[in-house]
Amino acid sequence: MQPHPTLDQFQVFVAVVEKGSFSAASRALNRTQSVISYTIANLEAQLGVALFGRSGTKRPQLTEAGRSVLEDARRLLGDLDLMRARVKALNEGLEGELPIAISSAVPSDIVVAVLRAFRNLYPTVSVNVTVGTLGIVMDAVITGRATVGFGGSMATGNHQIVSERIGHSAMIPVAAPDHPLGMLGRTISLADVRDETQLVVYDASGLTKGRDFNVFSLKTWRVSDNATKHQFSRP
Repeated sequence: MQPHPTLDQFQVFVAVVEKGSFSAASRALNRTQSVISYTIANLEAQLGVALFGRSGTKRPQLTEAGRSVLEDARRLLGDLDLMRARVKALNEGLEGELPIAISSAVPSDIVVAVLRAFRNLYPTVSVNVTVGTLGIVMDAVITGRATVGFGGSMATGNHQIVSERIGHSAMIPVAAPDHPLGMLGRTISLADVRDETQLVVYDASGLTKGRDFNVFSLKTWRVSDNATKHQFSRP
């Protein structure tokens, strides 16, 4: 049974291709040309294919099989470099994964921009994002499913949470244009809305059970997320 090809053999193979010759690869890797040739011959024997044509040209020419193997070899070496970078980051105290919880009320364009910036600063750190409403963010942090959460304060006074204000957003009640409230043509009062059906997102975490936020109507429909609420409110 033939031994498996090694990452070192693939590194030599890629070096020959990228440097353009066996001699240039030997200089780049600080090895003799005979060692480079021997390594490539062994790799070809183990794979059972010819990686370079033997046409007598000065520059090694990849065969069709060689071009296919080159793509896989580069991917393997890239994965190895990524693993080394992750291990180095771990040794320096950087987490391998950052679980975060984000309220669906946080503007999505801001979330995307921040996560892109995070990826550029910490490319080796995986991000696990939980998105929810109301108590979902707080619950994820309390239970350890998230290291940090971004959402609105619910003034629960939970001693397990350390909060810091980083911005604000406003919630504006809306109605479809063809809804009776949308056709009043004047400023809407609380008396106007109390008998209309209000769509309310309920807290799936249960942390705010029995509490309502910004509920003005005596009649409500409760849904699990803002996307469903939006669909129900459209004309």
